[in-house]
Amino acid sequence: MISKVAAYMREHCMVRKGDHVIAGVSGGADSVCLFLALKELGHTMGFSMSVIHIEHGIRGTESLCDMQFVRSLCGLHQVPFACRSYPVEALAKEQGISVEEAGRNVRYEAFKEEERRFSDMASERGGSVKTAVAHHGDDNAETMLFHLCRGSGLEGLAGIWPVRGSIIRPLLCVTRADIEHFLKKRGQVYRTDATNADVRYSRNRIRNEIMPQMRLINEGGVAHMNALAEDMRELSVCLRKETDKVLAAHMKRSEDGTICFDTECLSGRQPFLQRRIMAELLAEAAGSRKDISREHIRALLSLSLGGTGKRLSLSYGITAEKTYSYLYLYGKNRAKAGAAVFFERPIEKFPLDIDTPMGTMRCRIFDFSKKDAEIPKNLYTKWFDYGRIKNRLCLRTRKTGDYFALDRQGHRQKLKDYWMNEKVPREKRDRMILLADGSHILWAIGGRISEYYKVTEHTEKILEVRYMEEKI
Repeated sequence: MISKVAAYMREHCMVRKGDHVIAGVSGGADSVCLFLALKELGHTMGFSMSVIHIEHGIRGTESLCDMQFVRSLCGLHQVPFACRSYPVEALAKEQGISVEEAGRNVRYEAFKEEERRFSDMASERGGSVKTAVAHHGDDNAETMLFHLCRGSGLEGLAGIWPVRGSIIRPLLCVTRADIEHFLKKRGQVYRTDATNADVRYSRNRIRNEIMPQMRLINEGGVAHMNALAEDMRELSVCLRKETDKVLAAHMKRSEDGTICFDTECLSGRQPFLQRRIMAELLAEAAGSRKDISREHIRALLSLSLGGTGKRLSLSYGITAEKTYSYLYLYGKNRAKAGAAVFFERPIEKFPLDIDTPMGTMRCRIFDFSKKDAEIPKNLYTKWFDYGRIKNRLCLRTRKTGDYFALDRQGHRQKLKDYWMNEKVPREKRDRMILLADGSHILWAIGGRISEYYKVTEHTEKILEVRYMEEKI
């Protein structure tokens, strides 16, 4: 079995020479087997080893006996030992979660603390720190069933991953029967946790009641499920690469955390891939994949493929909005960051620099020389016929009644209609800065200018307005 574990560790690149491996050892059969396997393989694979034991404060004297058993095991084999204790039941009640989840949380918190403790030592040897946990093939099959019962998708069928960040699982290639046979052959005792028989816990019910029934149908069922999980992990990696490629090309995140996604890229793609893309968008917006359901994903896809102007409230306080061909996802704090901005600043003298919420505007007037003039074609520098300005100029945000002149005869277009034609998102309109002569808009900064104020051969003085930051 040691050879099988070694081959599995090499196949999944779990360790390299110079690494330090922290083994999570509870004292049960699985973790004791992991301890012995790593102790033996450390010499041949070139990694050092230590042990972390987490005492959950649940089983009283038995729990303390488990800790003492692991301490003695480490002393016998001269392996560094550390123990951390947590009041798991109290933490579960305080956080409103199950005892199982609270136990898992404190275990991984302890692992991270131990990894930090050994990081300098591993770095000096040219390696890194890994934490090994004792999940095996039966655990993987049980996890797949648990995920199926909860309604998980492809990731649920992928089961437990051999490597996740710094966490490695060397025993996924063996079964519980393999482990018990190995320990019996070596004459190695271990501790038995009485709570493992408590079928009030979902995983224990699967382990003690469902798995034995499955073996009656097919003794090789666990092996078949593990083979399927391996296929699903490979498929998941392929799909992740394709999804990442789409998001890299068509998703942008603004400074306030708002995600903007071009939904036109969904056209022609398989529905399954479309749903995967939606799931990743939600995970990006939420910062977590937990509690993202099929219903959320399908609702977001329906919004993405539907018409403009619709909104959808999702978990984690996320709001999704479809504006023309773009899907926007923003969280609770976005309303403050993306709220309408009121800004109004008269232009009373020249030259003048005015700071606006979007950047600095530099305004100046100069005589127009028709012979040497070359009207700028820059999006952020515009010339206007100063002689046609009737009122006091103002830099401001939009107001009701704003319009452009489509020609010098005075035909008009409402500012709102212009923005709709240009597919400017609704939330962006309230923050855009305008150069205005009363309700007549000379320039929507970064966009069009009014025909009425364009420079002609009859122009005598030029008003130049330059936007000093090349981003709108």
